[in-house]
Amino acid sequence: MNLNPPLIIASGPGGNGEYLKLINPEYIGAYTLKTVTLNPKKGNLPPRMRDKEHFVINSIGLENPGINHFIENIEKYKLNVKTILSLGGDTKEEYIKIAEIIDPYAQYFEAIEFNFSCPNVKKGGLSIISDKDEWEEILKKVRKILPNTFLIAKLSIEGNFVETSSQIVAKHNWEGITLINCVRGLIIENGKVITGGISGPILKPISLRAIYETRKKLKDIYIIASGGIYTEKDADEFLEIGANAISIGSALFKDPNVVEKIGKYLKGVKK
Repeated sequence: MNLNPPLIIASGPGGNGEYLKLINPEYIGAYTLKTVTLNPKKGNLPPRMRDKEHFVINSIGLENPGINHFIENIEKYKLNVKTILSLGGDTKEEYIKIAEIIDPYAQYFEAIEFNFSCPNVKKGGLSIISDKDEWEEILKKVRKILPNTFLIAKLSIEGNFVETSSQIVAKHNWEGITLINCVRGLIIENGKVITGGISGPILKPISLRAIYETRKKLKDIYIIASGGIYTEKDADEFLEIGANAISIGSALFKDPNVVEKIGKYLKGVKK
């Protein structure tokens, strides 16, 4: 990808382009839509999000209208910036089927990111890579279905050494990886256990290490850094450690102006 600035709105927090009402698109390199799955998902019951001092815990659960509804309304998902489509599934068959369905429309998007790391669903998401043979079959078949699409795998640090999983992605000729997704977490509120995915500043050192280890193994793969990026200094550190672009997610909830501030800072940096 050639993004200027190398700044991407992360899938999930950015919705389906709603923040473009608040942010000058000139300072966004690309915008990733919310993950779409084969079948509609209602998501988890509210409350789905809690904001703490150094992190956010969410349990959205990939709420989306399903791929058929998405395609029927594809015109409204065309944004005035480069757009990355995010796709997910519950099973191997669903990942392959959704790739087949989106194939005729793939050219509308700068890239397609496949979510192999959502921590807030009972099936698919993070669990899909627990069977390495099955996951490799998904990577292989999706690559074959979408031979000309810039493919990105969104990975977690859980259940694997992320640099090893990234090598598997590269082995099947996918062009990019997003590191990292939320990490499973738990808080106790008024005696009640609440589980979800942790994002926010607390993830930054973990994400930096993931990118550092992955870049040592893979010199050419496109790495999108995600996890705790709130300032220009954060962006600098991720790019210095080996990321090609940075992705902003939970910072949007704190202050959407952060995107424009970092985007102005990075404008002219082509990745």
